[in-house]
Amino acid sequence: MYRGIMEQEKLPVLPPGCSIDEPETVKEFLTKARAALVAVGIVRDSVLANGKDVGRFSGRIIDSDMHDVGRFLNRLLGLPPDIQNRLFELFTSILDVLVHNARIEGSFDSGIVDMKANSVELLSTPKTVHVDQMSGASTMLFTFTLDRGVTWESASSMLEGKRRDGLGSANDGFFESKREWLGRRHFILAFESAASGLFKIVRPAVGESIREMSLSELKTKYRKLSSLEKARTGWEDEYEVSSKQCMHGPKCKLGEYCTVGRRIQEVNVVGGLILPIWGTIEKALSKQARHSHKRIRVIRIETTTDNQRIVGLSIPNAAVETVLQDLAWVQEIDD
Repeated sequence: MYRGIMEQEKLPVLPPGCSIDEPETVKEFLTKARAALVAVGIVRDSVLANGKDVGRFSGRIIDSDMHDVGRFLNRLLGLPPDIQNRLFELFTSILDVLVHNARIEGSFDSGIVDMKANSVELLSTPKTVHVDQMSGASTMLFTFTLDRGVTWESASSMLEGKRRDGLGSANDGFFESKREWLGRRHFILAFESAASGLFKIVRPAVGESIREMSLSELKTKYRKLSSLEKARTGWEDEYEVSSKQCMHGPKCKLGEYCTVGRRIQEVNVVGGLILPIWGTIEKALSKQARHSHKRIRVIRIETTTDNQRIVGLSIPNAAVETVLQDLAWVQEIDD
Protein backbone atom coordinates (compact mmCIF):
# COMPACT_ATOMS: atom_id res chain seq x y z
CA MET A 1 0.00 0.00 0.00
CA TYR A 2 2.76 2.44 0.95
CA ARG A 3 4.60 1.85 -2.33
CA GLY A 4 1.38 2.48 -4.23
CA ILE A 5 0.75 5.75 -2.40
CA MET A 6 4.34 6.80 -3.07
CA GLU A 7 3.76 5.88 -6.75
CA GLN A 8 6.61 3.39 -6.68
CA GLU A 9 4.24 0.72 -7.96
CA LYS A 10 0.62 0.49 -9.05
CA LEU A 11 -2.07 0.07 -6.40
CA PRO A 12 -3.89 -3.29 -6.74
CA VAL A 13 -7.28 -1.61 -6.17
CA LEU A 14 -8.96 1.64 -7.11
CA PRO A 15 -8.68 4.05 -4.16
CA PRO A 16 -11.97 4.79 -2.36
CA GLY A 17 -13.95 7.69 -3.77
CA CYS A 18 -12.05 7.59 -7.07
CA SER A 19 -13.24 6.81 -10.57
CA ILE A 20 -11.37 4.87 -13.22
CA ASP A 21 -12.86 7.27 -15.77
CA GLU A 22 -11.46 10.28 -13.91
CA PRO A 23 -7.69 9.76 -13.39
CA GLU A 24 -7.42 13.13 -11.68
CA THR A 25 -9.43 11.77 -8.73
CA VAL A 26 -6.77 9.10 -8.18
CA LYS A 27 -3.99 11.67 -8.42
CA GLU A 28 -5.78 13.91 -5.93
CA PHE A 29 -6.22 11.02 -3.50
CA LEU A 30 -2.55 10.03 -3.72
CA THR A 31 -1.49 13.61 -3.03
CA LYS A 32 -3.71 13.78 0.06
CA ALA A 33 -2.61 10.31 1.20
CA ARG A 34 1.08 11.22 0.95
CA ALA A 35 0.49 14.43 2.87
CA ALA A 36 -1.33 12.45 5.56
CA LEU A 37 1.50 9.93 5.88
CA VAL A 38 3.99 12.78 6.19
CA ALA A 39 1.83 14.47 8.83
CA VAL A 40 1.80 11.40 11.10
CA GLY A 41 5.48 10.63 10.63
CA ILE A 42 5.26 7.49 8.52
CA VAL A 43 6.88 9.15 5.49
CA ARG A 44 10.13 10.84 6.44
CA ASP A 45 12.54 13.22 4.72
CA SER A 46 9.87 14.28 2.25
CA VAL A 47 10.96 16.50 -0.64
CA LEU A 48 8.96 18.17 -3.42
CA ALA A 49 11.22 18.37 -6.46
CA ASN A 50 11.89 21.43 -8.61
CA GLY A 51 13.29 21.83 -12.11
CA LYS A 52 12.41 19.22 -14.71
CA ASP A 53 10.87 16.99 -12.01
CA VAL A 54 8.84 19.83 -10.51
CA GLY A 55 6.00 18.59 -8.36
CA ARG A 56 7.47 15.10 -8.01
CA PHE A 57 7.30 13.86 -4.43
CA SER A 58 9.97 11.79 -2.73
CA GLY A 59 10.42 10.48 0.78
CA ARG A 60 11.29 7.34 2.68
CA ILE A 61 9.56 4.90 4.99
CA ILE A 62 11.85 3.03 7.36
CA ASP A 63 11.73 -0.77 7.32
CA SER A 64 10.22 -1.05 10.80
CA ASP A 65 7.25 1.08 9.68
CA MET A 66 6.84 -0.60 6.29
CA HIS A 67 5.28 -3.79 7.69
CA ASP A 68 3.97 -2.60 11.06
CA VAL A 69 0.17 -2.74 10.74
CA GLY A 70 -0.41 -1.78 14.37
CA ARG A 71 1.62 1.40 13.99
CA PHE A 72 -0.21 2.31 10.79
CA LEU A 73 -3.61 1.91 12.49
CA ASN A 74 -2.49 3.93 15.51
CA ARG A 75 -1.16 6.75 13.33
CA LEU A 76 -4.47 6.84 11.42
CA LEU A 77 -6.16 8.06 14.60
CA GLY A 78 -4.23 11.31 14.32
CA LEU A 79 -5.72 12.17 10.92
CA PRO A 80 -8.90 14.07 9.99
CA PRO A 81 -11.91 11.71 9.61
CA ASP A 82 -12.21 11.94 5.81
CA ILE A 83 -8.67 10.90 4.87
CA GLN A 84 -8.56 8.57 7.89
CA ASN A 85 -11.58 6.64 6.59
CA ARG A 86 -10.32 6.59 3.00
CA LEU A 87 -6.89 5.28 3.98
CA PHE A 88 -8.44 2.59 6.17
CA GLU A 89 -10.79 1.57 3.36
CA LEU A 90 -7.83 1.36 0.97
CA PHE A 91 -5.99 -0.81 3.50
CA THR A 92 -8.91 -3.23 3.93
CA SER A 93 -9.53 -3.43 0.17
CA ILE A 94 -5.90 -4.35 -0.49
CA LEU A 95 -6.02 -6.87 2.37
CA ASP A 96 -9.09 -8.48 0.78
CA VAL A 97 -7.21 -8.83 -2.52
CA LEU A 98 -4.17 -10.37 -0.82
CA VAL A 99 -6.29 -12.86 1.14
CA HIS A 100 -8.27 -13.73 -2.00
CA ASN A 101 -5.07 -14.37 -3.97
CA ALA A 102 -3.58 -16.41 -1.11
CA ARG A 103 -6.69 -18.58 -1.01
CA ILE A 104 -6.46 -19.22 -4.75
CA GLU A 105 -2.77 -20.11 -4.46
CA GLY A 106 -3.43 -22.33 -1.45
CA SER A 107 -1.03 -20.37 0.75
CA PHE A 108 -3.58 -18.83 3.13
CA ASP A 109 -3.45 -20.30 6.64
CA SER A 110 -6.36 -19.28 8.84
CA GLY A 111 -5.86 -21.87 11.60
CA ILE A 112 -9.00 -23.74 12.68
CA VAL A 113 -11.88 -22.49 10.54
CA ASP A 114 -15.44 -22.44 11.87
CA MET A 115 -17.81 -23.50 9.11
CA LYS A 116 -21.04 -21.62 9.73
CA ALA A 117 -24.32 -21.48 7.87
CA ASN A 118 -27.99 -20.91 8.57
CA SER A 119 -28.53 -24.65 8.18
CA VAL A 120 -25.94 -27.39 8.75
CA GLU A 121 -27.09 -30.99 8.43
CA LEU A 122 -25.34 -34.35 8.37
CA LEU A 123 -26.10 -35.71 4.92
CA SER A 124 -25.71 -39.40 5.74
CA THR A 125 -24.35 -41.82 8.32
CA PRO A 126 -20.60 -41.24 8.85
CA LYS A 127 -18.44 -43.72 6.95
CA THR A 128 -15.51 -45.53 8.55
CA VAL A 129 -12.53 -45.00 6.23
CA HIS A 130 -9.68 -46.30 8.39
CA VAL A 131 -9.18 -48.36 11.56
CA ASP A 132 -5.91 -48.15 13.46
CA GLN A 133 -4.57 -51.65 14.13
CA MET A 134 -2.81 -50.66 17.36
CA SER A 135 -5.61 -48.81 19.14
CA GLY A 136 -8.68 -49.93 17.23
CA ALA A 137 -9.70 -46.27 16.88
CA SER A 138 -11.56 -45.29 13.72
CA THR A 139 -11.24 -42.47 11.23
CA MET A 140 -14.60 -41.34 9.90
CA LEU A 141 -15.75 -39.42 6.84
CA PHE A 142 -18.58 -36.99 7.62
CA THR A 143 -20.53 -35.35 4.81
CA PHE A 144 -22.50 -32.22 5.65
CA THR A 145 -24.91 -30.05 3.70
CA LEU A 146 -24.60 -26.33 4.39
CA ASP A 147 -27.20 -23.75 3.39
CA ARG A 148 -25.74 -20.27 3.77
CA GLY A 149 -28.62 -18.40 2.18
CA VAL A 150 -31.08 -15.88 3.56
CA THR A 151 -34.69 -16.00 2.38
CA TRP A 152 -36.57 -12.88 1.31
CA GLU A 153 -38.78 -13.19 4.38
CA SER A 154 -35.76 -13.30 6.72
CA ALA A 155 -34.10 -10.36 4.98
CA SER A 156 -37.29 -8.30 5.18
CA SER A 157 -37.62 -9.14 8.88
CA MET A 158 -34.05 -7.96 9.52
CA LEU A 159 -34.78 -4.60 7.92
CA GLU A 160 -38.14 -4.19 9.66
CA GLY A 161 -36.57 -5.10 12.99
CA LYS A 162 -33.96 -2.36 12.59
CA ARG A 163 -36.62 0.21 11.77
CA ARG A 164 -38.93 -0.93 14.55
CA ASP A 165 -36.15 -0.60 17.11
CA GLY A 166 -35.28 2.87 15.86
CA LEU A 167 -31.81 1.75 14.76
CA GLY A 168 -32.27 2.24 11.04
CA SER A 169 -30.83 4.98 8.84
CA ALA A 170 -32.07 6.67 5.68
CA ASN A 171 -29.62 4.64 3.61
CA ASP A 172 -30.80 1.23 4.86
CA GLY A 173 -32.62 -0.93 2.35
CA PHE A 174 -32.34 -3.27 -0.61
CA PHE A 175 -29.87 -2.52 -3.38
CA GLU A 176 -29.17 -3.74 -6.91
CA SER A 177 -25.69 -3.92 -8.43
CA LYS A 178 -25.02 -1.25 -11.05
CA ARG A 179 -23.01 -3.66 -13.15
CA GLU A 180 -23.99 -7.05 -14.46
CA TRP A 181 -21.94 -10.13 -13.68
CA LEU A 182 -22.26 -12.81 -16.36
CA GLY A 183 -25.51 -11.27 -17.51
CA ARG A 184 -27.02 -10.98 -14.03
CA ARG A 185 -27.39 -8.19 -11.51
CA HIS A 186 -26.96 -9.00 -7.84
CA PHE A 187 -29.09 -7.92 -4.90
CA ILE A 188 -28.13 -7.10 -1.34
CA LEU A 189 -29.60 -5.82 1.89
CA ALA A 190 -27.55 -3.07 3.51
CA PHE A 191 -28.08 -1.49 6.91
CA GLU A 192 -25.89 0.78 8.99
CA SER A 193 -23.80 -1.00 11.59
CA ALA A 194 -22.76 0.16 15.04
CA ALA A 195 -19.74 1.81 13.42
CA SER A 196 -21.04 5.04 11.92
CA GLY A 197 -20.65 5.26 8.15
CA LEU A 198 -20.21 1.51 7.68
CA PHE A 199 -22.89 -0.88 6.49
CA LYS A 200 -23.50 -4.55 7.09
CA ILE A 201 -24.16 -6.43 3.87
CA VAL A 202 -26.50 -9.42 3.56
CA ARG A 203 -26.67 -11.44 0.35
CA PRO A 204 -29.32 -13.99 -0.73
CA ALA A 205 -26.76 -16.71 -1.41
CA VAL A 206 -24.21 -16.39 1.38
CA GLY A 207 -25.86 -14.40 4.16
CA GLU A 208 -24.11 -11.66 6.11
CA SER A 209 -20.70 -10.59 4.85
CA ILE A 210 -17.80 -10.41 7.29
CA ARG A 211 -16.52 -7.18 5.77
CA GLU A 212 -18.63 -4.09 6.22
CA MET A 213 -18.94 -1.57 3.41
CA SER A 214 -18.58 2.19 3.53
CA LEU A 215 -21.42 4.36 2.26
CA SER A 216 -19.27 5.66 -0.60
CA GLU A 217 -18.42 2.13 -1.76
CA LEU A 218 -22.05 1.07 -1.40
CA LYS A 219 -23.27 3.94 -3.58
CA THR A 220 -20.50 3.38 -6.12
CA LYS A 221 -21.31 -0.28 -6.66
CA TYR A 222 -25.06 -0.44 -5.98
CA ARG A 223 -28.24 1.56 -6.46
CA LYS A 224 -30.97 1.62 -3.84
CA LEU A 225 -34.29 0.12 -4.90
CA SER A 226 -37.50 2.00 -4.23
CA SER A 227 -39.63 -0.89 -5.49
CA LEU A 228 -39.94 -3.69 -2.93
CA GLU A 229 -41.47 -5.90 -5.60
CA LYS A 230 -38.37 -5.58 -7.78
CA ALA A 231 -36.17 -6.25 -4.77
CA ARG A 232 -38.21 -9.32 -3.83
CA THR A 233 -38.17 -10.75 -7.36
CA GLY A 234 -34.42 -10.23 -7.74
CA TRP A 235 -33.66 -11.58 -4.27
CA GLU A 236 -35.75 -14.73 -4.68
CA ASP A 237 -34.33 -15.40 -8.14
CA GLU A 238 -30.75 -15.14 -6.89
CA TYR A 239 -31.61 -17.27 -3.85
CA GLU A 240 -32.98 -20.02 -6.10
CA VAL A 241 -30.24 -19.93 -8.75
CA SER A 242 -27.45 -20.01 -6.15
CA SER A 243 -28.71 -23.33 -4.81
CA LYS A 244 -27.63 -25.04 -8.04
CA GLN A 245 -24.60 -23.13 -9.32
CA CYS A 246 -21.71 -20.92 -8.29
CA MET A 247 -21.46 -17.21 -9.09
CA HIS A 248 -19.46 -17.99 -12.25
CA GLY A 249 -22.56 -19.44 -13.90
CA PRO A 250 -23.36 -22.80 -15.51
CA LYS A 251 -20.21 -22.72 -17.67
CA CYS A 252 -17.77 -22.51 -14.75
CA LYS A 253 -14.63 -24.55 -15.50
CA LEU A 254 -14.78 -26.24 -12.09
CA GLY A 255 -18.42 -27.23 -12.48
CA GLU A 256 -19.98 -28.71 -9.35
CA TYR A 257 -16.69 -28.42 -7.45
CA CYS A 258 -16.79 -24.60 -7.39
CA THR A 259 -18.44 -23.20 -4.26
CA VAL A 260 -17.90 -19.45 -4.79
CA GLY A 261 -21.26 -17.81 -4.19
CA ARG A 262 -23.06 -21.15 -4.06
CA ARG A 263 -25.80 -21.20 -1.44
CA ILE A 264 -25.94 -24.94 -0.80
CA GLN A 265 -22.62 -26.69 -0.32
CA GLU A 266 -21.52 -30.21 0.42
CA VAL A 267 -18.65 -30.34 2.90
CA ASN A 268 -16.59 -33.46 3.61
CA VAL A 269 -14.70 -33.77 6.89
CA VAL A 270 -12.37 -36.54 8.02
CA GLY A 271 -12.62 -36.82 11.80
CA GLY A 272 -11.81 -39.20 14.61
CA LEU A 273 -8.26 -40.59 14.64
CA ILE A 274 -6.27 -38.24 12.41
CA LEU A 275 -2.55 -38.17 13.24
CA PRO A 276 -1.61 -41.67 11.94
CA ILE A 277 -3.10 -40.89 8.52
CA TRP A 278 -2.22 -37.19 8.29
CA GLY A 279 0.64 -37.88 5.90
CA THR A 280 -1.55 -40.04 3.66
CA ILE A 281 -4.18 -37.32 3.37
CA GLU A 282 -1.52 -34.67 2.77
CA LYS A 283 -0.04 -36.77 -0.04
CA ALA A 284 -3.47 -37.36 -1.59
CA LEU A 285 -4.25 -33.64 -1.58
CA SER A 286 -0.89 -32.83 -3.17
CA LYS A 287 -2.10 -34.64 -6.30
CA GLN A 288 -4.93 -32.15 -6.83
CA ALA A 289 -4.78 -29.82 -9.82
CA ARG A 290 -5.91 -26.66 -8.02
CA HIS A 291 -3.60 -25.03 -5.49
CA SER A 292 -6.52 -24.27 -3.19
CA HIS A 293 -7.26 -28.01 -2.94
CA LYS A 294 -3.71 -28.96 -1.97
CA ARG A 295 -3.63 -27.39 1.48
CA ILE A 296 -4.79 -29.20 4.60
CA ARG A 297 -7.39 -27.23 6.54
CA VAL A 298 -8.61 -28.01 10.03
CA ILE A 299 -12.26 -27.06 10.40
CA ARG A 300 -14.89 -27.10 13.12
CA ILE A 301 -18.51 -27.66 12.15
CA GLU A 302 -21.69 -28.00 14.19
CA THR A 303 -25.08 -29.22 13.00
CA THR A 304 -27.98 -26.84 13.54
CA THR A 305 -30.53 -29.58 14.26
CA ASP A 306 -28.86 -31.57 17.05
CA ASN A 307 -25.72 -29.48 17.76
CA GLN A 308 -23.35 -32.32 16.88
CA ARG A 309 -19.85 -30.83 16.71
CA ILE A 310 -17.05 -32.28 14.60
CA VAL A 311 -13.45 -31.11 14.33
CA GLY A 312 -11.41 -32.61 11.52
CA LEU A 313 -9.70 -32.16 8.18
CA SER A 314 -11.64 -30.60 5.34
CA ILE A 315 -11.47 -32.68 2.17
CA PRO A 316 -12.32 -30.79 -1.05
CA ASN A 317 -15.10 -32.52 -2.96
CA ALA A 318 -12.79 -33.03 -5.93
CA ALA A 319 -10.29 -34.86 -3.72
CA VAL A 320 -12.59 -37.22 -1.80
CA GLU A 321 -12.15 -40.17 -4.17
CA THR A 322 -8.35 -39.85 -4.19
CA VAL A 323 -8.20 -39.61 -0.39
CA LEU A 324 -10.43 -42.67 0.06
CA GLN A 325 -8.36 -44.70 -2.40
CA ASP A 326 -5.12 -43.83 -0.60
CA LEU A 327 -6.63 -44.62 2.81
CA ALA A 328 -7.87 -47.97 1.51
CA TRP A 329 -4.36 -48.75 0.29
CA VAL A 330 -2.91 -47.89 3.72
CA GLN A 331 -5.53 -50.11 5.37
CA GLU A 332 -4.52 -53.03 3.15
CA ILE A 333 -0.86 -52.57 4.14
CA ASP A 334 -1.82 -52.50 7.83
CA ASP A 335 -3.89 -55.65 7.45
